[in-house]
Amino acid sequence: METKRLAIAWVAILLSFLAVGLISTHQDVDTSELCLGKYYFGNTFKINWYKAMNYCRSRGMFLVSINNHAQLNDVIRCIQKSGHLNLNNDLDMWTSGNDLGEEGQFFFSSTGERVTFNRWDKGEPNNARHGMCLYENCVTLHFKLHSVNYTLGDRPCGKEKFFMCETL
Repeated sequence: METKRLAIAWVAILLSFLAVGLISTHQDVDTSELCLGKYYFGNTFKINWYKAMNYCRSRGMFLVSINNHAQLNDVIRCIQKSGHLNLNNDLDMWTSGNDLGEEGQFFFSSTGERVTFNRWDKGEPNNARHGMCLYENCVTLHFKLHSVNYTLGDRPCGKEKFFMCETL
C-alpha cells in the first residue's frame, strides 16, 4: 500500500514538472505582428499539418478555421497583405479541418465545429490515395492563378504546406 502511494506521489511530481515545462515554453505571438489583430500567416516555411498544429498552439494560437465567407475574406486579406501571391502563382495552406476521427466527417480541430462551408474544389474531398497507405485527411485552402480561387481540398497530413494560425 505504501509503495502504491509513493508511486502516485512520484507521478504527481513528474506531471507537475511537465506542466511547468509546458507553461514556461509557451510563446505568445506579439499581437502587433498579427494581420487584422487575429491571424499569423506562416508563409516563410512549410511544415506538415501536425507540426503546423503544434506551431500554432505553442504560440497560444490555433490552426485557422474557415467556416463562412466573412472568415474566408479575412484570411484572403491577410494572404494578399503578405505579398505571397505577388511572388507565387499558387498557394496550398493548412487549415485545422480534418477527417482523422472518421473518414468523410470533416471537423475543425481548433473549434470542434463541423466543416460546413461549401468551398470544396471540384472533386474534393476525395481521400485520394498516395502510395501504399497515405490518404488525404487534412484540409487545405488552395489558390491557383487562372482557376477557381480559394477552394478547400483534402491532402495528406504529412505533406509540407504553408499554414495560418488564428486567435480565438
